[in-house]
Amino acid sequence: MKKVVLLLSILITACTFLPSAPPVNKITAVPVEHPFFNIPPMNLEDYQSRTWILLAESSSRAWFYDPYSLTQDKDEIVSYDAFFVPRSDKDNLQQFNATMVGPYRQKIDCFGNHQWSEIFYADKMPNQETYKNPQKPNLEYGWIKIKPSTALAYVRTRICGRKFIDDKSINYFLYQEGTMKYIPPKLVDSMGAPVKDAIKSLEPKGDSVITPDNATVNVPIFYDVINNEIRRVDAKKDIRSMRISSYFLNKNLTKKSDYLFTANCQAKTFSFAPLGKLPQFQELDASKQSLSNVAFDRACGNHGDYMNIVTSGRSK
Repeated sequence: MKKVVLLLSILITACTFLPSAPPVNKITAVPVEHPFFNIPPMNLEDYQSRTWILLAESSSRAWFYDPYSLTQDKDEIVSYDAFFVPRSDKDNLQQFNATMVGPYRQKIDCFGNHQWSEIFYADKMPNQETYKNPQKPNLEYGWIKIKPSTALAYVRTRICGRKFIDDKSINYFLYQEGTMKYIPPKLVDSMGAPVKDAIKSLEPKGDSVITPDNATVNVPIFYDVINNEIRRVDAKKDIRSMRISSYFLNKNLTKKSDYLFTANCQAKTFSFAPLGKLPQFQELDASKQSLSNVAFDRACGNHGDYMNIVTSGRSK
């Protein structure tokens, strides 16, 4: 009898300290994929193992991404590696510093206007934000609707393409030269009184994109690939070309010029000439962060279904 009582007490004690059953929605939910980066984070190693260029700027943040990681899968989801840092008047601030967030994997559903970020991992996400992508319910949890007039909406237009009023084509971001001038948020008005929305302007929901006036001097210049289209000029030698447009980053996005980028993928040479000019090939430089190297990788690299490869009038 004593043995029976002792056995029951052991079982009751063991049951008391066993982990509780997970919620029903966790059991029935689509499993969340494993993180792409190290846990616990090893930010320096993740940072040093990739190539970072500027993707976008807002009033308070600057986003950098690895253009070599940009890819689109069969579900039309675009993914890339990224990180962001707060903007300040210290232009010499190093990219890798204690204020940065990332690197992390970012995904965008261009058609459904949703985003999934590794920094908003499903277990850490607020309940009201943890739901499936209604356009693609078979994807993992953690998809969030991209709100209009936000910095992420601006990032989406660069990654997913945008159409200009005077142009029938859709332009996809390739590269930006220069940065926008930093404008500190106003904490007091002209009379010295605190600005009511000053704190809100520093929050992510109020993180807007500020562009300068229509000046074409001392403003950034960005380059877009027209229609994300690659043409096979010579299939045997694997020579490809892309039409590229450049714009001044001002309020009207004043057009600067059109170019033809031609890449010899086998010889690793390229030509970047104004549209209508004969190509003059040269070797790539050593910097993977340069415009020529980023454009060469976009033309010759493997980016899944992100690029549209055209051969003799046929597209991929």
